Formats: sequence, C-alpha cells, structure tokens
Amino acid sequence: MLVLVQHLIRSGRWSRARAAEMGRLYARFEAQPGPRELEPAARAEAERVARLKRTLSDAIGEVRACARCAKGCAAPSGVFDGGRCCGTATLEVFAPSEVRAIKLAGIAPPSEPAPDGDERGGCMFRGARGCSLVPEARPAKCLVYVCHELRHELEETPRWSRIQALRAELDDALARLAARTG
Repeated sequence: MLVLVQHLIRSGRWSRARAAEMGRLYARFEAQPGPRELEPAARAEAERVARLKRTLSDAIGEVRACARCAKGCAAPSGVFDGGRCCGTATLEVFAPSEVRAIKLAGIAPPSEPAPDGDERGGCMFRGARGCSLVPEARPAKCLVYVCHELRHELEETPRWSRIQALRAELDDALARLAARTG
C-alpha cells in the first residue's frame, strides 16, 4: 500500500493530504475484524446490511434534488453543484462502525478517490458526477440521509413508503450487527 501511495503522490494523482487521508481510512479498515473472524450470524447480518444498502439506493433511484443542492454554496459543499451533504469529511462518514459493517460484509476498502474529485470537495469519493463508490461500499449514513429538498421530492413519488421502510430496516440491521460485534 505504501509504495502505491508514494507512486500516486509522485505522479501527481494524489496530494500528500489525500494520501494521508486514504492511509487513515485504510488504518480504520485494518483495525476492524474480518468476516472470517466472526460467527456466521454476524457475517450474515453484515451481508444483509450490504444488500439493504443496494436495495435502498435502487429504490431512491435518480433524483433531481441531489443534482443541484450545493450550487452556489461555499466549499466544501459547493465545490460541485450537487451533493451538499457529500461535502462531509471522508473520515467523518467512514466512522469505525461504518467501516466495520463494510468490512464484515466482505467488501474491500475503497482504493482510490473519485477520478473527477476535488480535494476541496469533502469526501474523497465525491466527484462531479456524485459518489464513485458502489452502494454496498458506502457508509449507511450516506444512503439513509434525506435532506429537506430530497424528502420533498421523494414524498411526491409512490416509492416513498418503500424508501421509509428500507431506511428503517437498514437502521435495524445495523443495530443488530453492532450488538453482535460490539
């Protein structure tokens, strides 16, 4: 990992700050137990969390609110027109409990920042076209968060009740996983 990071710094693809941020994120992943280190029920719950993330993301689908919410805002939120909430710092959203859920589901840690990202834009996986991570690799808080504008848009759709139910189911699955893994 260190050699790869040094190469990316020398090549100009990453700054030292981005590399340090990635290093801290990897350290969080390394500090968590792997799926083989836990009982099968805990692994199954983590895999369920990953499936629920995908299902929730699919249920929300393409939305208008997220494409323009940050337009005109100051950095980090306003670096891109959309995803004001994605202007949150990487290590804030990838809290240890979120990292644990991802790792226990057998999902590899993210390996590169968004290719079209900007260091001033908050989370390193946020790019001009949104999040560069598949839903299963994202922190759950990124998937369950619904700002006022997004809520208003989703409430107007027939899928709002399903989205609400999936958010609650994901929260419940995360709580069960936390209870099993401490």
